[in-house]
Amino acid sequence: MSRDQTSTFFEDILIVDDSADNLRVLSTILAEQGYKVRKVISGKLALRVVQTAPPALILLDILMPDLDGYEVCRLLKENPLTAKIPVIFISALDDVFDKVKAFDAGAVDYIAKPFQTAEVLARVKSQLTIRDFYIQLQQQTQKLIEQNKCLQQEIKKRQRAEAETNLLLKITQAISAAEDFPSALEVTVRQVCETIGWDLGEAWIPHERGEILEYSRGWYSGEANLEQFQLESKKLTYAPNVGLPGRIWISKQPEWIEDVSIAKDPVFFRSALALDAGLKAALGIPIVLNNQVLTVLIFFKKEKLESKQRLIELLKVVAAQLGALVQRKKAEAALKEANLKLHRLATVDELTGVANRRWFNEYLNQEWRRMARESSPLSLILCDLDYFKQYNDSYGHLVGDFCLQKVAQKISEALNRPADLVARYGGEEFVIILPNTPADGALHIAEAIRNEVENLNMEHAKSEISQYVTLSLGIVSLVPQNPLNPSILMAVADKALYQAKAQGRNRSVFKPLDLENLEL
Repeated sequence: MSRDQTSTFFEDILIVDDSADNLRVLSTILAEQGYKVRKVISGKLALRVVQTAPPALILLDILMPDLDGYEVCRLLKENPLTAKIPVIFISALDDVFDKVKAFDAGAVDYIAKPFQTAEVLARVKSQLTIRDFYIQLQQQTQKLIEQNKCLQQEIKKRQRAEAETNLLLKITQAISAAEDFPSALEVTVRQVCETIGWDLGEAWIPHERGEILEYSRGWYSGEANLEQFQLESKKLTYAPNVGLPGRIWISKQPEWIEDVSIAKDPVFFRSALALDAGLKAALGIPIVLNNQVLTVLIFFKKEKLESKQRLIELLKVVAAQLGALVQRKKAEAALKEANLKLHRLATVDELTGVANRRWFNEYLNQEWRRMARESSPLSLILCDLDYFKQYNDSYGHLVGDFCLQKVAQKISEALNRPADLVARYGGEEFVIILPNTPADGALHIAEAIRNEVENLNMEHAKSEISQYVTLSLGIVSLVPQNPLNPSILMAVADKALYQAKAQGRNRSVFKPLDLENLEL
C-alpha cells in the first residue's frame, strides 16, 4: 500500500489553537482529505494529550493564553518521547523575526493566517512524507545494526578465520564509503579477491530490458592469461538459466563449481578459456533486493576446491550489504526529492514560476551582506505593468494571469547570470535583484526588459499610452554600507517607479541615492 493510501485513513494530526474558528477551519480542511484530526484549545492540554497518544503531526498556534506555542514546542522537543513529532506553527505573525524564533524553537514549517487550503494541505503532506522517509531510514539503520550484531555473533560462534573477518570489515567500510552502486561493485570484487586470495572476480548485471545478463565490472591479479579470460568474457551475454551466471540469476542462490576447467556445457560454457587461464574453482553469489537480482558476482581461483560453506555465508552477507546500499540510496533520493518539492513550495510563486516575495526578502538580505563584504554595487529594479487593473477588467482574470506569466518569462530571459533574481512582489509588480551590477548596467537591463515586454505585442485596448501591454520601471543602485539596510533599495526604487509613471509610463527611471540628503 502506498503512502498516499495509508495517509488517507491513518495519519493522526493534532491541532492546538485557542480559537474555535481556527480549529473548525483547519479540522474541516484536513478531515475532508481523510486525515484523523484531534483538537485541543490550550498548550497545557496539548502536552497531556501528546504524552497519552502521540500524533503523527502537530499544528500549533503561537499566541495562546496559558503557554504560548514557542514554549509548548520547546517542551515537546526536550521530551525524548515527543521530540521527533514534527511541529508546524500557525500564526497571524508574519515577520521574519517570528519565523526565525519558530524554527529556533524546533518547528519544521510555518503557516501564516489567514489559511489557504492548498498551502495547508501541501505543507502537511510534505511534512508527513518527510516523517515517513525518516522512519524508513531509522528502520533500515536498525535493521543494519541488527544484521551486523548477528554477524558478529556468528563469527564468534563459528570461530571464523581472521582473513575472512577482515574481508567483511574491509568490504563493509568500502561499501559505506561508495558513492553509488557501480563503485560499490568495483571495490567489492577487488576486496574479495585480494582478501581471500582468489585470482579473478567479475560482476554480471541484467540488461536494461531484462532479457540477458551482460558483463559490468571485473578484477584480476595481473597475470596475462587472466587478462585474456576477462577480455573474452566481456564479449559474452547470458540468457536466463544459461551458464553459471544465468542459473544464479534465476535461482537467486549461490553456486560452487570445484573445477570449471573440466566442466561440460551447459554447466560452464567457458571451460576452454578457464583451462588456458589456469582457473579452476568458481563461486557465484547473487545480489538480491526485493526479490529482484541486481547483480551476479562470480569469483575464480587457480586451485580446485571443495565447497566451503563458511566462505559462502560470508559472501552472502557482503551481497546483503550491497543490497542494503541500493535500498538506502533509493530512500535518500526520495527524501531529497521531498525536500526539493518543499523548498520550491516555499520559494516559488505558483502563478508565474519566478521567486515569491518570501524568497525575495531572504535573498535580498543575503546579497546585501555579500555585496557589503565585497564592497560591490547592488542594483534593484522595481517594475509594474501599466494600467493592469483596466487590463483585468477588460479581458478577465484568466487572460490577466496569462499576461503575468508571459511578462515573468520575458524578465527571466533577460537575466543571464546565476546570481540575478526576478521575483513577483505582488499583484502586477515584479522586482529584480542584480548583484555586482552598477547603475548603467542596471539601466541597460531595465530597458532591455521594457522593450522585450512591449515587443510581446499583447493587445491592451484600455491603456492610455499604447495599444500593447507595457512596463514602467524604477532603478536604484548602491554599494551596501552602514548604517543603511536593504529596505533603502525598495524605498528608492519605489520612488523611481513613481517618477516613471508620472513622466508618462512605459519608461525606465534611475533615481540616484543622495546619502547626504536622504529623504524616504
